[in-house]
Amino acid sequence: MTAQKRSLSSISCILQVSEEAQSAALPLAAGLAEVAGAYLGVTVIAPKAHVPFSLMGSSYVAPMITDINKRTLSVAETVAAEANQKIKAQGLAGHVVVDQALVDEAAARAVRSARASDLIVVDQPNATLDLKGLVLEEALFRSGHPVLVASPKCKPATSFERIMIAWDGSQHAARAVSDAVGLFPGITHADIVIVLGEKPLDKILPGAELAHHLARKGIETRIVEAQAGGQPVGRVLDQHAANTGADLIVMGGFGHSRLREFLFGGVTVDLTQSACRPLLMAY
Repeated sequence: MTAQKRSLSSISCILQVSEEAQSAALPLAAGLAEVAGAYLGVTVIAPKAHVPFSLMGSSYVAPMITDINKRTLSVAETVAAEANQKIKAQGLAGHVVVDQALVDEAAARAVRSARASDLIVVDQPNATLDLKGLVLEEALFRSGHPVLVASPKCKPATSFERIMIAWDGSQHAARAVSDAVGLFPGITHADIVIVLGEKPLDKILPGAELAHHLARKGIETRIVEAQAGGQPVGRVLDQHAANTGADLIVMGGFGHSRLREFLFGGVTVDLTQSACRPLLMAY
């Protein structure tokens, strides 16, 4: 028997253990997987601390680091057990693994495995130097797949109907839109939001052409030209999503260089840390 084709057949959820509130990524990934009948793979990263090389470090710090790593692993195993329970309770096909290592090494392994999926779901970083940001960047730049950033500010969704597109005409934004439409066939409405004054618009694909493209797919569209009015562009976009009841924000990732984003801030950094809705990104 030939397997039925599905737009979303496999989801990878990458969690990083922290002392903060419970993950928003897991319930979001599980809800989407349940509705789509998708396989859910969960990786729980337990960040591993290490002792800097020194005689004093070896003598005094090593036992403390060992204890920290034991406690972190214990928390990760608890999170993994909860993820397994959620998978069983919702009748999902899936698996859960725990990886204790330096965050960049564990994230690289998780993302490598996630290349055999359709979508990667991660938690929202809280700050620029939050280690969850390393997981997000690894997934965004090295997976070859779209990344869905879960927001703790809203209830986990099981489907998306109304989306807000942060449109700057870039290839990254175009790919994010294509990924959203391809993965979530329930989309019926899209606001194409263009923030004036953020970057030159004379050489980009006009929002009207994107609107025609989406209309041919049966999606009702509206073009919105917003003035920043001195506010950060990310805040303008986030407020529009909240005010219009969007289920999902769609945008391209890192329109500027990553170094410039880190030093001066940018739309991507603003939204990945503060979006009030799930944020679908592609690069």
